[in-house]
Amino acid sequence: MNATLKRIFAAACATLALAACSKIQPIVAPAGSSGSANFSTYVALGTSITAGVQSGGLVVTHQQKSFAYQFAQQVGTTFTIPSVSPDGLPPLLELQSITPLIISNVGRVAGAPTNFAQPTPYNNMGVPGALLHDALSTDDYTLPERAGAFGLVARGMGPVADQALSLAPTFVSIEYGANEVLGPATNGSGTATTPTNNFADSLSLLVGKIGTVAPNAKVAIVNVPNVASVPYVTTFPAVVLQADGTPVLPLIPLIGSESGSPAPLSPFDHVLLGAADSLAVGCGFPLGTFSYLTGAPGNGRPLLNSQVLSTTEAASIQATVDAYNAIIDTVATNHGAAVVDFNAVLVQASTTGISYRGTTYTNAFITGGLFSLDGVHPTDLAGGIICNAMIDAVNAKFGASIGHVNLSAAASGSSSAMRPWTGDRRVLPWIQGLGGSPGMGLLPWRRAPAF
Repeated sequence: MNATLKRIFAAACATLALAACSKIQPIVAPAGSSGSANFSTYVALGTSITAGVQSGGLVVTHQQKSFAYQFAQQVGTTFTIPSVSPDGLPPLLELQSITPLIISNVGRVAGAPTNFAQPTPYNNMGVPGALLHDALSTDDYTLPERAGAFGLVARGMGPVADQALSLAPTFVSIEYGANEVLGPATNGSGTATTPTNNFADSLSLLVGKIGTVAPNAKVAIVNVPNVASVPYVTTFPAVVLQADGTPVLPLIPLIGSESGSPAPLSPFDHVLLGAADSLAVGCGFPLGTFSYLTGAPGNGRPLLNSQVLSTTEAASIQATVDAYNAIIDTVATNHGAAVVDFNAVLVQASTTGISYRGTTYTNAFITGGLFSLDGVHPTDLAGGIICNAMIDAVNAKFGASIGHVNLSAAASGSSSAMRPWTGDRRVLPWIQGLGGSPGMGLLPWRRAPAF
């Protein structure tokens, strides 16, 4: 754990353990029917998507824009969260300069938990970096790279699923699987951390446990997005560009090292956002060419294997996502659960885009409006879109008539409220101070971004 952040977190927790917990007032439900579902006690299990992480950190303003929180608002139920004060944990990234384009959290001060002393488990048990098996087991909660996130949310009170079920929920959402493929993808690997048979066993155990402990609770399972479509993976081209942002013709590929020795990349390989600092000084660019980030001359040195997701590795990630989602469909069918098609939302964002009030939002980094500044986590606007997908799934499965989130209200005053940039696209982002694989999870800084 980053030593400074560890001290901040420990001090904040010690202070807040003595304070009274804050109360979140119930929200008046909009007109509509719950059908066969009952939303009086809603709990959410999942990753940082459920938690509401944006721009590399967790802060209350965005926690209250997560799809889970917005769903609770739409159904009018109390929904407590492990809220964090500004500037977040870790401090959120911000756009600090346009020319040169600098995204950093330098100069920002870490926030602190503000609801840590709540005596009961939170309704939102989403944990940044969580894997599916973490729902049922605390075995990995104290690992150095995970202790901060689980310390904030689980607080040493047992497995997150057990905590959620202790609230006697009437409705449960489950959102796991993204981190099993995201970590490998953002480290240039196509091998998921959890084999598909283990994923199937864990999901069946989790949903079965909900059925045993809370037999009347309805369940919605969010499927797994293809993380090879997030901006962290798709922003940098694998070929040399001209000054106007178009490829040099004939194509000149960048240089990688997947085979163990320098070799040209395929034009369809993915140069990861974590390669920014290397690209900025000319690495990956052949001699006689220039960096499309800074204009620095190419030095002929290859990018690291961990800085590139090859087409073969991306295909492996896609195959795992497909397998996970087939498992989710089967488990949902067997247990009468709704399936929220998060994957379809990301597919639309990365292909046709998502149109709203005359503007088309996409998966483009910074300019697309759907992803925050870490290139991984959804903006507030995207949280509303995911929430509406959940509402559609719940309405269809349980005969409810929950109204959609007003996306204009869902969008915050941050980048998620801006119209996508349609001007000069020649300048690609150089994230100064976050080279390599930047920390995108909650405490502590992680080597790779985490949902």
